[in-house]
Amino acid sequence: MKKIFTFIFAISLSFNMMAQCPLTTAVDFTATDVHGTEVHLFDILNNGQYVLIDFFFTTCGPCQQATPKIVESYSAFGCNMHDVFYMEIATGDSQTACLNWVSTYGVEYPTISGQEGGTTICSTYQIGQYPTVILIAPDHSIVINDLWPINNAQTVISALEGYGIQQYDCTPVTADPEVAITVDQILETEVTATFTPNEECASFYYMMATEDEFNQWMAAAGLELPEYLQTYGLPSDYEISHTFTELIPNTEYLICAVPADSDGNLYEVAQETVVTTTGGGEIIADFTGTDIDGNEINLYEILDNGQAVLINFFLNDDPYSQAPMEYITEAYRLFGCNQNDVFFMEICPNANNEACAAWAEAYGVEYPTISRAGGGNDIAQAIPVGLYPAVMIIRPDHTIAVRDLYPLDGTERIVNALEAEGYEQHECEDGADEFDVKDIVLYPNPANDFLRISGENLGNISVFNALGQMIDEFVGGDEMIISTAKYENGVYFVKVGNKTQRFVVTH
Repeated sequence: MKKIFTFIFAISLSFNMMAQCPLTTAVDFTATDVHGTEVHLFDILNNGQYVLIDFFFTTCGPCQQATPKIVESYSAFGCNMHDVFYMEIATGDSQTACLNWVSTYGVEYPTISGQEGGTTICSTYQIGQYPTVILIAPDHSIVINDLWPINNAQTVISALEGYGIQQYDCTPVTADPEVAITVDQILETEVTATFTPNEECASFYYMMATEDEFNQWMAAAGLELPEYLQTYGLPSDYEISHTFTELIPNTEYLICAVPADSDGNLYEVAQETVVTTTGGGEIIADFTGTDIDGNEINLYEILDNGQAVLINFFLNDDPYSQAPMEYITEAYRLFGCNQNDVFFMEICPNANNEACAAWAEAYGVEYPTISRAGGGNDIAQAIPVGLYPAVMIIRPDHTIAVRDLYPLDGTERIVNALEAEGYEQHECEDGADEFDVKDIVLYPNPANDFLRISGENLGNISVFNALGQMIDEFVGGDEMIISTAKYENGVYFVKVGNKTQRFVVTH
């Protein structure tokens, strides 16, 4: 018979004839066990496990007799790692008393002392006699109100198996989340890959870039590759195929994916190396637009005339679009100012003629600029262009040689791409390049506190920052000295008449 706690023996006899927990639905609770681990009932149930609770107190004789049998059944059901989660809750007992109890009976599952909330939980569940062993289903219903008498471990095992709870060994299950990468297709500017997680993989994060890009990005973020992928990669928790676009032909890329378990722990990164093809390139559709000077620009007419076309797709007032402008305009001069192998143009989908004219003036753009008003947005959508800026090279045979040269960290990348296609550098012919700055001298460059501008009949002198905003204006003769002490470090432009010169300020 059970031991009575705060009740007389005669009253307890009548209690033995009825269920010891009168509730039919579990009441949630959170408590800390004797080892300092927080136990949250509904978290366990919502994770799909049944919960067996043994309500006891340490000086209870029947509790002492039942506990070894419950401990034995705990081992038979996989030690809280599978279908059922065991815990015991004491009423009235201190932490010290419960620690002694745990040591005496070899209890490995959570024990909540009366001192740390057990007494309150026993009261909530209206426990009148001890021990009382209940079983709660994942749907929060109490399916066993009192498992008694417990003659041996098999008593508990048989009762739980009646609810479909299976026995397991207590060998810990080693989590080994993995994600497999299958490369489905490699093209000139596109790669398609399928990512397949295994059963232990709760989620994963994936990305594709060159090795240099990964190294630069990780250094900037201060993260190792697994954490970088988790922070900036594309997430998924199921098998998925993804097409990476706007890649550079004949370039080696890494496809990376990091798996994670249900607790968010990261595991070994899966990697696949791919090299985009050189191929013949996809055919680009023809288009006609009107530049900011009113000139009609037809793509196929230029291509059919034997010139390759380099197009810079940009967004006005976008710092990422502004950053490569000096390299593009320099490459324009290196390849002959649109009079030889390569024809440069730029297309903006988000700004009108006036804004694009200011842009062209700020960056010394002398090749055609097509604004939104001239058809820039329609052209960008038809190609299509997904990310900005995008620097595209098109061959005279109407095929795309390079869909996007970005990121541009110097003129060399443009030069190498054009020369790889067989296009040669040329001097700009007399009168053709309004960017010719031979008759304007800036000194010193880089400048610190001052900049000396020398030329012939300089007239109006305008200074622009890298955003294309005019910050100073002067009138000079054959020489002008301007103070740069108030300028922040960075790139600036001096415009004199139709000529523009770049200079750098470093303090």
